[in-house]
Amino acid sequence: MTERILIFFNLLAMAILVGKIVFLSFVTAPVLARTLDANAFSQVVRSLFPPYYALGMISATVGWSTSLALGLLYGFESFVLIPATLWLGILAIEQYCRTPLIARINELSDQLKAKQAKGISTPLLQQERDGLHQRSVQLNSVVLLMGLCLIGFSGIAPTLQ
Repeated sequence: MTERILIFFNLLAMAILVGKIVFLSFVTAPVLARTLDANAFSQVVRSLFPPYYALGMISATVGWSTSLALGLLYGFESFVLIPATLWLGILAIEQYCRTPLIARINELSDQLKAKQAKGISTPLLQQERDGLHQRSVQLNSVVLLMGLCLIGFSGIAPTLQ
């Protein structure tokens, strides 16, 4: 019974993680970008990302802890260690994106907006902000790939069948 509960929460964590990324990337962001002006879009995104990454951190924590619990039940073989390592990587990326990365992107965006309102050209500031935004997109893609690997791995792990 304990095993089934652990497996359920592990699979639920995978579904939530992959689902949140797919929904934001392929549904929410494109719809918001098409329907909102730039200022409104910026405000929505600023409100959306902290809980978005927090949800990823919660999913990763649940996935990691259930992987470890399964390891305690079955031994720490590769079918436990690989997912546990992936979950820790996901947790680290989500935490980095939620805390320092978003804060820095928002700070640079505010500086850009203030300078542009004064008619000051700031190509280096824009380049730094765009680079950090690109990093966030790339890290989101890495987390999606890691989540898909977890799903694939769950199909071959002996404890998850």
